[in-house]
Amino acid sequence: MLLAALALLAPPGALAQGPAPQLTWNDERALDLVERAQARRSAATADTGLVNFQADARLYVYFYLDRPDTGERNLVKTDQLALDVFWAAPNRVKQRIVGWRDAKSLPTNINYHLDHLTVVLENFGNEIRLGDGDEVRGVPHPAAGGAEAIYDYRLADSLTLQLPGITEPLRVYEVQVRPKDPSRAAFVGSVFVDRRAGDIVRMDFTFTRSSYIDRYLDYINISLDNGLWRGRSWLPNQQRVEIRRRIPILDIPAGSVIRATMRVGNYRFNQPLPPQTFAGPSVVAVPRAQREAFAFEEELLAEVREEGIGPEVELGEIRRDAAALVRAQALERAGSAGLRIPAVSDVFRFNRAEGLVLSAGARLTPVPAPVRVSVQGGYAFGAGHPLASLEARIGLGRGTLTGSLYHNRPRDIGPVPAASGALNTLSSLLAGEDYLDLYFNRGAQLGFERPLTGAWSIAADLRAESQRSAERGTDFSLFGGFRPVRLTDDAELTVAGGLGIRRQSVAEAARWWSGQLRAYGGSAKLRDPGCVPGVASCDGSLRFLKPRADAAWGRRWTPRDAELRLTGSAGSAVGDLPAQEVYLIGGRGTVAGYPFRAYGGDSYLVANAALSGQLAAPWVRGRILAAAGWADRGAAELSPLARRTVRPTGGVRPSVGIGLGIFHDILQVDLSRGLASDGQWEIVVEANASFWDFL
Repeated sequence: MLLAALALLAPPGALAQGPAPQLTWNDERALDLVERAQARRSAATADTGLVNFQADARLYVYFYLDRPDTGERNLVKTDQLALDVFWAAPNRVKQRIVGWRDAKSLPTNINYHLDHLTVVLENFGNEIRLGDGDEVRGVPHPAAGGAEAIYDYRLADSLTLQLPGITEPLRVYEVQVRPKDPSRAAFVGSVFVDRRAGDIVRMDFTFTRSSYIDRYLDYINISLDNGLWRGRSWLPNQQRVEIRRRIPILDIPAGSVIRATMRVGNYRFNQPLPPQTFAGPSVVAVPRAQREAFAFEEELLAEVREEGIGPEVELGEIRRDAAALVRAQALERAGSAGLRIPAVSDVFRFNRAEGLVLSAGARLTPVPAPVRVSVQGGYAFGAGHPLASLEARIGLGRGTLTGSLYHNRPRDIGPVPAASGALNTLSSLLAGEDYLDLYFNRGAQLGFERPLTGAWSIAADLRAESQRSAERGTDFSLFGGFRPVRLTDDAELTVAGGLGIRRQSVAEAARWWSGQLRAYGGSAKLRDPGCVPGVASCDGSLRFLKPRADAAWGRRWTPRDAELRLTGSAGSAVGDLPAQEVYLIGGRGTVAGYPFRAYGGDSYLVANAALSGQLAAPWVRGRILAAAGWADRGAAELSPLARRTVRPTGGVRPSVGIGLGIFHDILQVDLSRGLASDGQWEIVVEANASFWDFL
C-alpha cells in the first residue's frame, strides 16, 4: 500500500537576486555561515522569551498517477485537513487534526500515517526522518553539530526575499550542500541563511539514493519555508513535499505521486495552556464526525483548481539543482533489471493484420551511466513474422536522447488513435471491428526532447526505415467480419524527420490549454511506383512535407464537477504523398457518426466539443458531444494507390451525440449521429482516453 506524504509547501517569491559571492566548496565564508546557523539553532531552543505557541495549519494532499513519457496525470484522491499545533519549551509538541475531508476521483484504498500529516518543526531537528523511519532515516541535518565532517558547503547566491512577519525585504545567502560521500544517506540541496543573524530561512532539498529505506521510493523532494514572528522566532510558514513511488521490477509507464502542501499561520504566543494539552501521543485526531463537520475556509478542490498538478507546480527544479551538485546517479535508485510492460496491448493483442500477437520485454538501468535500455520481442501469428525492438534512453542535461532499432514495428495510418489497444483487441475478437490500419516498418530512429520553460517542450526525431503494406492475417472473429485491410505503398527506404514544440496542459486546473505545432517530412523510394506522369517521379521517389497543429482548451466548474472541453486538429501537405501519409478521418476518433476513416486527403480539419457533468457521482457522468470534420485534396500529389483509395469529404461533416461515463468516468459509452447525407448512428464504447497508454 502506498504511504502518504509529509505536509510541506512552496517557497516564497524572490524579489531580487544578486551575483554569486563565491563558487568554491568549503571556503571560509561558507563554513563561517554554517557555523553561525548551527549556533542559531542551538540558541533558538534556549530562547527564554518563547514559552509556548499555538498555530493553525491547513493542508492539502493529492495522490495521483503520473506518466513521464506522455506527461499525463490522473488525480486519484484529494484530502483537505485542518490542524491545531501546540509547542511549549523546552520541546513539547502536540498536533491535533481537527478537520479532515476527502474526495476520490478514482477507486483507491490509500491510507495516511498520522505523523505524515503534521507540521515539520525545527527544520526536522538534527536527524531527518520520514515515515517513522520507514521511508528515510539516519540523514544528518546540514546545520547539525559536526555536519562539516559529512557535507561540503558552497555560497551560491545572494537573494532578497519578502517573508511574513517582516516589513522589509530580507537578504539571505543560498548555501548549497552536498555529501562528501555520495553513497551515504544524506541531504542534497540548498539552505537559505539570513546574512545578518545566521538563521535558516528556507530549505529546498532531496536525498541521495542510499537514504531511501522503502525500495518502492523513486524520490522525495522537499521545500520548507519559515516566517519571522514577533521579530525573533523563525517558525514554519509554508511547507511542501513530493513523494514518488514505482514498482522496481516492472517497467510500466506510470508511477504514483503524493504531493502535500501546507500553510501555517495565526500564531498565538505565551498563552496559558492546560497541563493536559501535551498528554498522550504527539499527534492525535478528534472523532471522525467532528473532523468532517469542520468549517473549512476554502473548498476541497480550491487549490488544485487554481494550481493544478502539472509540471508548473512541481518541485522538479529541486531535483535538477541537486543533480548539478552531485552526480545524477547518486540521486537515482540503484541500477536494476526488470520486466518491461509499456501497455497491455504490447504483451497481448489481436487484430486482422497481425492476428494474435504475444510479446515480452525487459528493461535494464545500468549504474553509473544515466541510461535506460529496453528490449522487446514477440511473434505475430497471423502475419507470420517476428517483432523485435531495442531502445536506449540517455539523459543529457535537462533533455533526453532516445535511439531505437526495430523490426516489423506496426504503425497505424490514422492521424490520431481511434481506440485503446485493449478495446481494439476485444472488439476484433468479438465483433470483427478492427480500428487499426497497419503497415510494418524495419529500421532505426533517433529522437531528442527537452523541456523549455514552464509546460513547454521541444522535440525532434529522425528515422530511416523500409515500409511494407499489411495483409489480412486472420479471419477469426466470434460474431462479425472484418473490413478489408487498407493497403499502403511499399517503400525500400524512407528517410523522415520531424520538429515540434508542445505545451502540456496542467492537470486538474480550472482553466487549461495545451497545444502542439509540428512539421514532419521526408523522402520515400517506392518499390512499385506505378508511374503516372505528374503524380510521382518514375523512379518511385516521393518527397513531402506535412505541417500540423493540435490544440485543446478546457474549463471546469465546481457544481457537479462540470467540464467543457474543446479540441481541434488541422494538417496539410505539400509534395508527393505515399498512401500511408495521407490524412484519414471519419467515425470514432475523429468525427463519430460516419463510416470509419472513409474520407481523406492531403489536408484536413477536425474539431470536437464535449460538455460533461456528474449525474450520480461517482457512478454516472453525463456528456453532450459535437464534432465536425473536413478533408480534401490540395497542394500535394498523391501516389497512384492513395488516389484510388482516398476520397475527400466534399464539404464539412458535422455530428452530435450524448454519452455516459460509468464509475468514475472510467468506462464511456457514447451515441452519435452524423448530420450530413451519409451520416449514421454510431455507438462508441471505450475506456477514458487518459488511460489509453496503459491499455
